[in-house]
Order: sequence, then structure tokens, then C-alpha cells
Amino acid sequence: MESTAIKEHLKQVEEAMEEVKHLEKEESQWLSYISLSTAIIAIVTALAGLYESQVTSKTILLKNEAVLYQGQASDQWSYYQSKGIKGHIYEVSAEVYPKQSEEFAKKAEKYKKEQEKIKQDAHRLEAIRDQKSAESERYYEKHHILSFAITFLQISIAVASISALTRNKKFWLGSLILSTIGAIIGGYTLIS
Repeated sequence: MESTAIKEHLKQVEEAMEEVKHLEKEESQWLSYISLSTAIIAIVTALAGLYESQVTSKTILLKNEAVLYQGQASDQWSYYQSKGIKGHIYEVSAEVYPKQSEEFAKKAEKYKKEQEKIKQDAHRLEAIRDQKSAESERYYEKHHILSFAITFLQISIAVASISALTRNKKFWLGSLILSTIGAIIGGYTLIS
């Protein structure tokens, strides 16, 4: 009987060992899935970070261009005012020196004509400034949205790590949900 009991006990031990091997194989596969998904999330995060950097650079570049055009428009307005002052001096001179009034009136008229072109240039530069500034604002909004996307993606990587350490599949599922949210938010910026 002892031999049968020993055989039965050995059989139970073998079954338990097979079950442990099977569970180890399942856990190993599951950890592989976690590793693979975390690597994919890290790649998406890196790409989102790269795009966010480009958006930030574009925001700054456009804002700098807007400031440049504002400076050029201000220069034009200063030039406009100087032409107006010169024209006004000739108008006053025409009144003070009636003998030369025709000559002074022509010069005053010349400055008024020059002012019109300068005014058009100033308005054109201000329009470009406004366009660059508005475009910069759109990129600034994208920057903010991408910051949220990257945050979700980075948190999902941390949660995946917690899942691997605790061997808790719920954390992995949470990681996948967070990364999906981050990817959707990031994708939105690509189509907007």
C-alpha cells in the first residue's frame, strides 16, 4: 500500500509541477505582452514629444515673426508721421511765404502722396503681423493639447511598470486605457 501511496503522491507532485510550469509560461507570456505594449507606448510617447517640440518651435518662430512685422509696421508709421510733419511744414511755409506758396504746396502734396503709400505698407505689415500672431496662437493651443497627450502616455508607462511589478493585470488594463486616451488626444492635434 505504501508503494501505491507513494506513486499517488508522486503523481500529485508531477501534476503540481506541470501546473506550475504552465502558470510560469502564462505569466512569462503576460509579462512579454506588458513589455511589448510598454515599448509601443514609449515609441508613441517619443513621437508625440518630438511633434510637441516641433509645434513649440513653430509657435515661437511665428510669434517672433509677428513681432518682426510689428516692428516694421511701427517703422512705417514713424515714417508716415515724419512725411506728415514735413508736409505740414510746407503748408505753413506756403501761408507764411505767399510768393513761394505754389512751390511749397506742390511739396506738401508730394508728401501727402508718399504718406498714402507708406500707410498702405503699414497696414499690409500689420495684416501679416495679425496672421502670424493668430497662427502662433493655433500652434500654442496644439502645444497644450499635446502636453496632455504626453502626460497620459507617460502615466500609462508608469502604470504598466506597476502591473509588471505587482503581477496585477488590472494595472496593465489601466495602462492600455490611459495610453489609448493619450494617443487619441495626440491624434486629435494631427487632424486639427
